[in-house]
Amino acid sequence: MQSLGLNIVEMVKKEKMKKLEFDLQGVTIGEMIICPVCNYVGKNKKGSAKVFKDSFKCFSCGIWRKING
Repeated sequence: MQSLGLNIVEMVKKEKMKKLEFDLQGVTIGEMIICPVCNYVGKNKKGSAKVFKDSFKCFSCGIWRKING
């Protein structure tokens, strides 16, 4: 099995967060969005992730991500 260098993993994480920040532009604080990780949509056609000032939390899969937006 081949292993990736730590710098490659960090670079991929940064690129993924840049894409996520771009996707969240124009979203207001407190808005419920579809989680970019689990993509869960409830019965009422709303997403399961809530946007906070500097992060978002998905109440379905439990992910909590800090964003620099």
